[in-house]
Amino acid sequence: MQIETFANVKTTIQICSVILSTFVNTVSIYLIITKSPKIMGTYRHLMTYFCCCSLMFSFIDAVVQPNIQTYKSAFFMVVDVKNRHLTPWVAELFIRLLCGCIGVTTYGMAIHFVYRFFALESIPLLGGVLWFLVTQFTFPMNKETTEYIRSTVKEFFNLEMENVVYGAAAFFPLDKNGRKFTSYLAFFGLSCYLTLLTIPFLTMLICGLKSWKKVRNLLDHGESEFARNLQMQLYKALIAQTVLPVVFFYIPFGFIFILPIFEINCQFIAAPITLVFAMYSAIDALPTLFFVDYYRKAIIGLREVLVTVPIDFRCVELVSM
Repeated sequence: MQIETFANVKTTIQICSVILSTFVNTVSIYLIITKSPKIMGTYRHLMTYFCCCSLMFSFIDAVVQPNIQTYKSAFFMVVDVKNRHLTPWVAELFIRLLCGCIGVTTYGMAIHFVYRFFALESIPLLGGVLWFLVTQFTFPMNKETTEYIRSTVKEFFNLEMENVVYGAAAFFPLDKNGRKFTSYLAFFGLSCYLTLLTIPFLTMLICGLKSWKKVRNLLDHGESEFARNLQMQLYKALIAQTVLPVVFFYIPFGFIFILPIFEINCQFIAAPITLVFAMYSAIDALPTLFFVDYYRKAIIGLREVLVTVPIDFRCVELVSM
């Protein structure tokens, strides 16, 4: 795909994603506040918080429109500050905030599972702060990394390094004499990233299995059929919402994080990941709207009203004639 074509496709997808994300998450927040049964308790607050995080994620992504790429032993996220009309420090801040949003998303899902587990028997922001700090202190811009990725940034994005801001991990960059050396700071940053990903992933697995067993045994412990059905709906929505970050974050970013260590070319997945990264926040809230009866029926009822109103209006016109 040509550079200009990809840039236009990416921009279109990012704009459509932020519009869809705003609509879906706003509707979700409204339904959570107005249609949730009292038995859900404070879990509604956690769901609302998660929708707000998705809104922030989509807004930042649309503003900076980042490009994700790999090159030999490096992976990086680059922002065109010249065409985006951003000052370098703002672009750097937004790159770190985007990385922080990944942490909020992964730890938010883990907190969801922990909450569901203990609801049957808040700390996702901390994960976002840790991702932000790791990105800031272990993947900063420096002269060696700038020169290392200069050619690929020019080739794939037609951008000069003087007009971009980036966050990058280069495991084996070149020194001023052109000799390869090991960047232990990049390896330390990667180990932090992998640790921060592993903790919520294991939490989701353990609490997910325990929650499933408890939901299945609710009737045996005297809970009503209503309570069991509601818990099962929330659990199914949570499972679907978990599949999304696994597909959109864990698997693709796992490839991007690990393969450059062995200098394995994975540039072919960088462009799809850039687009998937933009679309995630737009579809994250859909499982809850689909699986929970209270929200799905409210949407169906609204659709029926919108469909029948024009029909009734035409009938009135025919009668008046």
